[in-house]
Amino acid sequence: MLKILQVETDKHKSHVQDLFLEYSNWTNLVFSQELNISFDVNAFLDQYMAQLHEFMPPEGRLLLAQYKGKIVGCACLRQIGEGVGEIKRMYVKSEFRQKGIGRSLLENLIYEAANIGYSTLLLDTAPFAQEAQALYRSLGFQDTEPYLEKIEIPPEYRENWVFMELKL
Repeated sequence: MLKILQVETDKHKSHVQDLFLEYSNWTNLVFSQELNISFDVNAFLDQYMAQLHEFMPPEGRLLLAQYKGKIVGCACLRQIGEGVGEIKRMYVKSEFRQKGIGRSLLENLIYEAANIGYSTLLLDTAPFAQEAQALYRSLGFQDTEPYLEKIEIPPEYRENWVFMELKL
């Protein structure tokens, strides 16, 4: 019923682009409602697609969730330091949430990160993403200090952003 696939070829690129577009539109809508800010969805999509190489083996992973034959979610992993991976673009289409798909994607990323040899996983998430934070915490992630220069997070919101880590 649920399959987690590693993107390895261009055949999945259109699925990735569709999910990243939906993720960008959803993020923009929520940011608009919760933070009263908006961004250029197409510019973000272009940026996300230009970063695909960061999520490819051997140091990265780009996973797709296939549920009942449909691609319904994604999650990415990239290297950001020696022994350190970062989780990005965790997204499950709204009509497929509450089915364990996000958990399966995250569990698979944790497994892949350990196989790559990462000792630490980091991620950042919006303060209003309560369900995502609960998922991360249920798998052992804990709050941590901000890492890197997170330029995609508007400066006025960085101090309230949630940064998490998992020691593997």
